[in-house]
Amino acid sequence: MIYYVSMQPQLFNLADDPEELHDLGAEPKHEGIRIQLEVELRSICNPEAVDAMAKADQMAIVIANGGIEAVVAKGGFGATPPPGVNAEFANGK
Repeated sequence: MIYYVSMQPQLFNLADDPEELHDLGAEPKHEGIRIQLEVELRSICNPEAVDAMAKADQMAIVIANGGIEAVVAKGGFGATPPPGVNAEFANGK
């Protein structure tokens, strides 16, 4: 199951659908497994609290780099670079 705060959970049968093309998350017949997996997730962490902490950390990084407008002006870099690799922004900044 893929759980996003404030969104419908996604559920895929990876054995039959390894490309995750058919979301089973909204199908009523899979409600039991969705509930079971969410209970397991919540035994590990509070997803709402983790989401809030991640967003606060992201905003702190944005502010430390001049704010939203300054970060957007740098342009994108395609994907998040792996740890230890510096991002190369589209605008070269």
